[in-house]
Amino acid sequence: MRRLVFATAVILLLTVSASAQEETPKVEVFGGYSYGGSNAHGWNGSVAGNVNRWLGVVADFGGQYTRIESPASSERIKTHSLLFGPRLSARTKHVTPFAHVLVGAAHNDARAREEGFDFHFTDTSFAVAVGGGLDVRVSERVAVRAFQLDYLRTNFFGGTQNNGRISAGIVFRFGKK
Repeated sequence: MRRLVFATAVILLLTVSASAQEETPKVEVFGGYSYGGSNAHGWNGSVAGNVNRWLGVVADFGGQYTRIESPASSERIKTHSLLFGPRLSARTKHVTPFAHVLVGAAHNDARAREEGFDFHFTDTSFAVAVGGGLDVRVSERVAVRAFQLDYLRTNFFGGTQNNGRISAGIVFRFGKK
């Protein structure tokens, strides 16, 4: 029985020691491609400051662009967002799954041409994003964001928009916690 307790204690100490050797970067910078609903292509970026191994504070920004053309009309929509919030991560040596809740603002700029008439509408609204993703480590300083999937809710022009957003790209890691 003593051997079992001793062996368990040694294994626990080695596990704690091994996980303590896994370094958490102070700052992570992400940039990549983003796709939203309604054929909206664009970009997504973020800067995360890590408080500890599992908690970070994120500033997320993005832009998505849609163009619809027909013989009688055209429409161009640009949406930009700036969101902030906490990120929870479960770091391992090779992968880092994460989840976040972000709040902030989004701006919509819509231009349309119908039957020879030009229309231009803009609006800014409160925005919230709930989601997560997976970073795959390439080296100590670089990871690939295999995916980031977010539910993004906005309230442009008095109506509610519920959109999905998927992003992928590269993560650069700086400093050590």
